[in-house]
Amino acid sequence: MIYINARFLTQRKTGVQQYALVLCRELVKHTSDVCFLTPDTDLIDDKLKQEFNILPVGKRNGHFWEQIELPRYLKSIGSPLLLCFTGLSPIFYKNCYFTIHDMSLYAYPKWFRFMYRAVYKINYAVQSKYARGIFTVSDFSKAEIEKYLSIDASKITVLRNSVDNTPNNSMSSLANSERRNEILLVGTLEPRKNIEFVIDAFLRSGIENYKLIVVGGLGSAFSKVTFSQHENIVFCGYLSDEELELKYREASIFVYPSLYEGFGLPPLEAMQRGCPVMASDRASIPEVCGDAAVYFNPEDTSDFTKKLHNLIKHYDELSPQLINSGYCRLEQFNVRDVALKLLDVISQRNI
Repeated sequence: MIYINARFLTQRKTGVQQYALVLCRELVKHTSDVCFLTPDTDLIDDKLKQEFNILPVGKRNGHFWEQIELPRYLKSIGSPLLLCFTGLSPIFYKNCYFTIHDMSLYAYPKWFRFMYRAVYKINYAVQSKYARGIFTVSDFSKAEIEKYLSIDASKITVLRNSVDNTPNNSMSSLANSERRNEILLVGTLEPRKNIEFVIDAFLRSGIENYKLIVVGGLGSAFSKVTFSQHENIVFCGYLSDEELELKYREASIFVYPSLYEGFGLPPLEAMQRGCPVMASDRASIPEVCGDAAVYFNPEDTSDFTKKLHNLIKHYDELSPQLINSGYCRLEQFNVRDVALKLLDVISQRNI
């Protein structure tokens, strides 16, 4: 039996929770021996309870559940294999694979609150030595983990992100949504997402017939950021899956200006919805987007503005090329291949 730390099913869905959800949905198609351990809470959606074999354990939630009650339960049943796809793993629990999505708290510590950095660095330092192995989401992140944790590359397995292809009947009416003069950004409002850069460039660009749509909420783990306000800038906060789907389908351009990403799922989500992508040329982003994006320097306003103007001016010519390249790019991120690779790794290394 494979046990999964499914605390992510109780959390607000951001990139790491989406990664875990998509991978787990595919995983259960290939093996029935999977049990999802969660806190005993009413935060789990009823649809997810029907979808997964969920076993609530313990009486608490949050880090206490993950670090105390979860390993206590596992030890009571013989310390079986545990997979952790988001956040932290139970410290000192050896029969475990855990996931590091990126090493931003090492590369750019000033972006994070002190306590967050301390907790994660201690967990990573301990578990990188004790756990069976580490999963990560890109070759870029694998190299960063090797660099900052000084561990052997053979202990790290790359299991890339994939877009969610789960059928959703409520989406059918959105398939032919009309594109609007909207530029879309999606991401937690934190420093590394570099959203203020795009806002500033947009306000300086002289583009008046477009709106800038910003989707995402403030992250509690990160240093505070402030944003300029303007009538052509719309902050949407967190959106439901259906609301976000509509934004992707209505936008004419998707912009991803991040300074540092272990993977970066939103550009693939935009490609899946046929929305042309402009993306930062930093970190793992070119590895993910390939030839399906217009790249810009995320610290050069002039470079970004020039390329945005060019895409808008030649939109009828450039957008079909970017959309077609995006559809082709998506074929490189097949979640079935990722799930089978995962099962192969744990079957080879598990006792």
